[in-house]
Amino acid sequence: MDRFNCAGKLNITVNPSIHDAVCVKLTHHCPHEYYVDIGSKRVEDIIQDMKDSPPSVIWQRILKEEPKTTLTKEQIYIRWSRMNMDNWRLADDQVKSAIKLLETVDGVGVEIIPIKKEDGIHAIGFSMKEALDEYGQDVRELAMDSTWKTNAVGYELYGIVAEANGRSLPVAFVFVTTDGSALSGAKDRMLQQVLGHLKNKCPNILFTLSDKDQSEINACRAIFPQARHQLCYWHAIRYIEERLAEDKIPAPYDPLKAHRIFDFIDPTWAPGVTVPEPLSTQVAQSTPLAPVLVSIVSFFLANNLIYFFHRRHPYLLSSGGDMARKQFLYIHSLRRSRRLICLSFALWKIALEL
Repeated sequence: MDRFNCAGKLNITVNPSIHDAVCVKLTHHCPHEYYVDIGSKRVEDIIQDMKDSPPSVIWQRILKEEPKTTLTKEQIYIRWSRMNMDNWRLADDQVKSAIKLLETVDGVGVEIIPIKKEDGIHAIGFSMKEALDEYGQDVRELAMDSTWKTNAVGYELYGIVAEANGRSLPVAFVFVTTDGSALSGAKDRMLQQVLGHLKNKCPNILFTLSDKDQSEINACRAIFPQARHQLCYWHAIRYIEERLAEDKIPAPYDPLKAHRIFDFIDPTWAPGVTVPEPLSTQVAQSTPLAPVLVSIVSFFLANNLIYFFHRRHPYLLSSGGDMARKQFLYIHSLRRSRRLICLSFALWKIALEL
């Protein structure tokens, strides 16, 4: 970073007795140099002649013809973008400008996705025509994700990517905004219309992928019911870590409900009832109080009070003669998460009497 020998000074004074006032003093003993245009007519002509080319290509030509230039790649990009502003900025309003821009290439480079208007929600969607025409029949996977705070008008951006010969292929984008007055399920219906448009181009989808956004999951399941929907691995691991870190008891386990969702789960299995014998035996062997600990573990397993049992980390925390005043802590470790399940002092005394 270039700095000037201006003998400048910045003083900030804070009076502890005054909570809502700060004194700021900035001084300069000599002025900075004025900004000057370091460009040249030759560089200007190169950018003008190649304004339809990517700025990186223009920059390489400038370096080749003027290797000693003091210009930067960023300055070339800014100049190039200003020259091309009239090509993509078709209205002062960003939304209207984007719609007009899409209309100029509709049916050529992109296809505008027809989305039914609803109160409280506005969406602008388009698909990549060439990519879908060439690879649509061969696509087997579609992944959807969204981001926000990517533009000044507050539109959320959904991106849909297809798998093509082991590579990711962007096939559609949707800008969405809501004002809070939309009817329930409005975003689901909007996404279903977008995916319905893609289904006509990609009829052989076998897998759909998303994060844990319920709107994305609902839309994928509605339009591609035959496809297997998978959650993003990173989001799945993150959800498990967050859930394990919560210090609260989960809902009671219902084996029949679990079996209805996944038929490979044994409907007769229940925590603490059908636990294999080696589980309590191994726990008992890790402490000198084997008979007492067996009773405690059996009691709590039978009442579903210990869950997420980790066979590698059964510990009895003790400290000399204070054993009776210590709580049992079962530590379940998974990456950075830690589950602590404490047995109270009262229950410990009951277990000693067993």
